[in-house]
Amino acid sequence: MPSAGQLARSGFLGGLALLAASAAPVSAQPRWVAGTYIYADLCTMPEDGAQTGRRITLKRWPGSDNLVYEGAGLPAPIETAVTVDDGTKAVAFEIATSAGPVSFRGTAGPDALVGTLNSAGGAQPLRLKRVLRTGARQACPGETTGSIN
Repeated sequence: MPSAGQLARSGFLGGLALLAASAAPVSAQPRWVAGTYIYADLCTMPEDGAQTGRRITLKRWPGSDNLVYEGAGLPAPIETAVTVDDGTKAVAFEIATSAGPVSFRGTAGPDALVGTLNSAGGAQPLRLKRVLRTGARQACPGETTGSIN
């Protein structure tokens, strides 16, 4: 006859085996995780306090995606629909500003949003670092990427 300790151990191990057998395998999700992704270079010029740069906030939900675009020279943030390819992480959007249409085509990564921004001033490369915490705008470090007027 087994001892009480042997019964307890076999019950524990049997429970672990049952738990492991009943757990479904974890598979990769075809979409990015739902949430908010912020890419920005907004900053304040130390000389005159003028703001420059831009911030792009990508909002991912299970049913839809949208984007908020903020830039120096814009009177208010602009919210718009965005096209996101889950496989390639390609991002595309177009907004209307007082200076004309602005469009972006590029890729969102874990550390940056990289692509080409097209506006009335022509096409320009854009690289915005991913911001993990929002806070007060910082002073611009030397060279900036410019602003939309």
